[in-house]
Amino acid sequence: MKDVATEVNKLLKSYLEGNKKNAYSKLKKISKAYPANEKLRFNLAFMEQDQGDVYSAKKNYIKLINEFNNFNSKLNLYNIFLKEENYYKSLELINDILNTNKDLINVWTDKAYIKYKIKEYNLSKDICHLILKKQKNNVRALNLIGLCFFKEKKYEDSIHFLLEGLKTNNKDISILNSLGDIYYELRDLVESEKYYLKALEINPDSHHSLNNLAGFYLETNNSERALKLYKKALRVFPDEPTILVNISKAYFSLNDSITAKKLTKKALKIRSSASGKKMMSYIYFKDKKFTKAWKYFDGRLEDDNFVDTNNSYNLVKDKLVHQRKINPKKELLIIREQGVGDEILYGSMYKNILENFENTYIEADERLINLFVNSFGKSFSKNFIKLGHFSKNEVRFKKIDQVLYSGSLGYYFRNNINDFPTKGYLKVEKDQLFKTRERLLVYKKRFKVGISWKSFNNPYAEQKSFSLENFLNLFKLKDIDFFNLQYGDVIKEIENFNTKYSLKLEVLNEIDLFNDFLSVASLLKNLDLFITVSNSTAHLAGALNVNTILIKPFNHATLFYWDQKSNKTPWYPSIDLVDGDMVSDKEKFIELIYSKLK
Repeated sequence: MKDVATEVNKLLKSYLEGNKKNAYSKLKKISKAYPANEKLRFNLAFMEQDQGDVYSAKKNYIKLINEFNNFNSKLNLYNIFLKEENYYKSLELINDILNTNKDLINVWTDKAYIKYKIKEYNLSKDICHLILKKQKNNVRALNLIGLCFFKEKKYEDSIHFLLEGLKTNNKDISILNSLGDIYYELRDLVESEKYYLKALEINPDSHHSLNNLAGFYLETNNSERALKLYKKALRVFPDEPTILVNISKAYFSLNDSITAKKLTKKALKIRSSASGKKMMSYIYFKDKKFTKAWKYFDGRLEDDNFVDTNNSYNLVKDKLVHQRKINPKKELLIIREQGVGDEILYGSMYKNILENFENTYIEADERLINLFVNSFGKSFSKNFIKLGHFSKNEVRFKKIDQVLYSGSLGYYFRNNINDFPTKGYLKVEKDQLFKTRERLLVYKKRFKVGISWKSFNNPYAEQKSFSLENFLNLFKLKDIDFFNLQYGDVIKEIENFNTKYSLKLEVLNEIDLFNDFLSVASLLKNLDLFITVSNSTAHLAGALNVNTILIKPFNHATLFYWDQKSNKTPWYPSIDLVDGDMVSDKEKFIELIYSKLK
């Protein structure tokens, strides 16, 4: 073929006119005869990328870069890496491109985006401010600055920059979605939904807006509505793994584990993700297939929320064991994760690790250390240290050889239903129990029942919580003394409730319900029953083997340890699980309470 360039142009024109399969096939044949033709290979890579054969496109782009330093191949390849969330490879190409041409604003903006994604927020903002000096009304830059402030929890600053972007373009759906995210974080659900709906109104076929609004409905207990929007998003963007995982979450919340598992497996085959692995672990936990569940559960370590919540992660990540064999001769550090509730949950495995690996340090919330030592034995007192002792101190951390976050202990010690404790594992000293028992002698009614009705510091806190009025009929029962076990600023709420209804929810002012876990534990052990929502005190009661009724949140907000096919959880045998709607069925709820008091 004499004029390869003419033929390539002809086939490219045909391809762009819609004759994709035929044009690509012919170009591929020609490329075999002219493997060193730069233009031919670039157009072949372009067609492969356009048709979804990303693997072949990447191979050709890399070859073009290596052999010809092809500029456009660098542009296309960095965008592929960006889409694949391979941020560091993308950034490497971007830096190379900007060394050649510093005037490419879109490339600078993508660099700022990557800096945002890898949590270098100040660098991202710096780049965006430089962009704004050249393009005063660059909406992407304003959006990114807003998102960086959002991640830094500087909400007023975030909203300021996003609204500046909206002044420039009040139909920019990225800005509208970002505002929806922030107002959801601030739990202003009305404003959040307003911005999500406005974004979708502007572009009803935006998979991003559909996905966001669906997520809003899923998080606010409207799974069926969420599912419809997720399915529409998938029609717009077929086989997108993020959407597939979100659809699986909706099915799972609707108790269709079979469909949820099928979709999650499909998503993970397309692209591995933290959310996909977490979803798969929850499915297997509910089926009590623990070995499979733990295999996927470490996916949480890759989740942005996990990294943001556990600020020790960047220091310890290179020493994480990651389901490998633990070396008993080397120093092992166990770090608590999430809140006190999860620490108590996973604490049921601390004795397992201490008895098998003597060179172990366990970082714990200072409020729990005495309780752990009392329960496991004074000989283990040297193993428990204050949270952050190693994990937030670079000098001390050098002593540590291997690290596990506490939730990862399940992989080693909870692979069978028989591995779970048959009773509580926490213990209170007899003297403490006797002291509390003496304190309660002034209360003369037949039964003593504790109650906790709120959850705090949780994305679903509002949906997990009740008001005292929801339990009004309980407090009218004549043979029960009710005791407050709700931590937080609730004393005024209790006083107003007692005055308004001429009732008495007892408050033991000498017990610090937030800090004094030994006293709280002693009170729980002296009760006939504890009624609670999902919060840290619920975990404490379960670990103490206290007779407990736990009111579960709505499906999507129910964590894996409460999400069971029966009313029992293997983690805490003394806890009975009930759905939230039972509280409104007053006769049935009272009947349940008395059945537990017998």
